[in-house]
Amino acid sequence: MKRSGNMSESNPFDNPSLDPRRAERVVSIHYYGRSGSIFLQSLLDGHPDVLTFPANYLGGFYSFWNEYGDRSPLHIVKAFLHHYEVLFDPTSTEEVFDVGPYAGQEYDFDKMGPNHDEALGVDRERFRDILLAKCLIEVKDFENGRLERKFFLQALHVAYAEALGRDLTGRQPLIVFQAHTPHIDVIEMLFADFVPKIRFLHSVRDPINTMASWFNEMMRFLDDPPLVLPRRTLGRSIDHAKPILSQHLNKDIIDQRLETDPDTQRAIEWVAENSRAVRLEDLHTKPRETLEKICAWLELDWHDCLLESTFDGKLWHWSTGGRTVSGFQTATIKQQHSDAVSWYDRLRLRFFFADKYDAWDYPLAPWYRWAVLRVLSFGLWFLPFRFEISLWRRRKPKTLDDWRQVFLYYRDMRQNIFSRWWSEFRKPIALIKRL
Repeated sequence: MKRSGNMSESNPFDNPSLDPRRAERVVSIHYYGRSGSIFLQSLLDGHPDVLTFPANYLGGFYSFWNEYGDRSPLHIVKAFLHHYEVLFDPTSTEEVFDVGPYAGQEYDFDKMGPNHDEALGVDRERFRDILLAKCLIEVKDFENGRLERKFFLQALHVAYAEALGRDLTGRQPLIVFQAHTPHIDVIEMLFADFVPKIRFLHSVRDPINTMASWFNEMMRFLDDPPLVLPRRTLGRSIDHAKPILSQHLNKDIIDQRLETDPDTQRAIEWVAENSRAVRLEDLHTKPRETLEKICAWLELDWHDCLLESTFDGKLWHWSTGGRTVSGFQTATIKQQHSDAVSWYDRLRLRFFFADKYDAWDYPLAPWYRWAVLRVLSFGLWFLPFRFEISLWRRRKPKTLDDWRQVFLYYRDMRQNIFSRWWSEFRKPIALIKRL
């Protein structure tokens, strides 16, 4: 698939094309567990009004800016070219801020296209020249001038699109930013720079399946998974179901930046109103209907390219459940992860996740929502979950002290998760609205 519009190989300093400041609108994409946020982004990639980088390449942009943002424009550009070598070679092992050293290979970006023989990447020199030309719009002195954080992020997206050969003349583009992690630390500067022209789109999935999928992924990824992994898994399942700023409500310790902000409540309400959830199951089984809703919410025109999963306009494939898939399919959403959750686990977790099943219209028998049964269901937590047992087997406790640590975790996890669940049961926080 090819992007619409081509740009000549003219000197970018003679023809800077789109002024980055026109890229004023942003949608920040986030996950709920392992729920296809990268796949969602890939469907938007080909749209002629969308500016995006592959996957979560720029997820650590603000960490990069914190380190280099006070330098000269020339220094910032040089540093960016060094740390983001993956933009020019997807097999690069150069560490990408907050992402890691194998950002391209993790998503098989060196095996793109119908025959798995194409690679992502733009020409380094052309991207550099276009980016410098964009920066000249903002500053005239590369040695002593200062770039604004927002402008540099805008310039990066426009320069990358034009380096791919796209002509953005006359466009009012939308930046699709794969922030990925739904934490305030990830988006606070993005929010500050682009409010009120920013929205938050969360991909969600059946709560039990996505929880189990994330746990299994951590078990595969971590050489020595910690005893607290099940608690983290369940805790994320509670927090990440809410709009990002709302995650700080009902906490014993409110983030100091929010606590001292006189507009805290207004900001929380604004983010909640401008956040939506899209179900992964709907993307795969009702793609056009679901994507039309997304387009309407983001004020994008419909283009048939939205029905293709691409990055840089090239067909993308990914691995799931030991197989390689691409585009719309049901292999992902059919995974039940029975190695992590048993039928008994599902019984008690349906009570635990009943509010999320309800908010996102997943089928659930009505009695799972009954308040008394939901509270009493924690009595079923006396027996360990299958994912806890799998972790203990992996860690192989041998001594009495090892087993003591397991018991302490077992007790502390139940106390911690029940306390968090109970505080929100008594004082509910609105979950992300389904689109």
